[in-house]
Amino acid sequence: MRNLVIVLSLLVVLSSGCEMFGKKKRAEQAAIELKAKNDSIAKAQKAAKALKLKKQKEAKAKQDAIKKAEEERKKLYKFHIIVGSFKTPQYATAYNDFIGKKGYQTEMHTNRYNFQMVSIGAYKSWREAVIELKKAREAIEPTAWIYIRQ
Repeated sequence: MRNLVIVLSLLVVLSSGCEMFGKKKRAEQAAIELKAKNDSIAKAQKAAKALKLKKQKEAKAKQDAIKKAEEERKKLYKFHIIVGSFKTPQYATAYNDFIGKKGYQTEMHTNRYNFQMVSIGAYKSWREAVIELKKAREAIEPTAWIYIRQ
């Protein structure tokens, strides 16, 4: 009888111990899974941030290239046919829109006296500008003139 009590006690202790060990293992497994989940979220966030930074750098490089190309264009194309010059920016904008609706590619310039000028073309040489000026005077504005950007 005494042996039976000892055997039964051992079985009770061992069977409850297995459950306790099983709970520990499940808790450890849950902690490992939670850590893995948090790690993968952190990796995804880091990758998203890196992608965002890469896109920002690409956008900045593109803007810099556009700015550089525009500066080069301004150096090359320094003769502009001006069809209107205004002291009031609102008038210049309205006239720019009016000329643009006629189908001309317009561009706004500001001179050293703060006049807003509406240009319908930029040219590399004086000769080209004079030829186009004659056409502009016939088609758009008889008082059109050539502005030389420095």
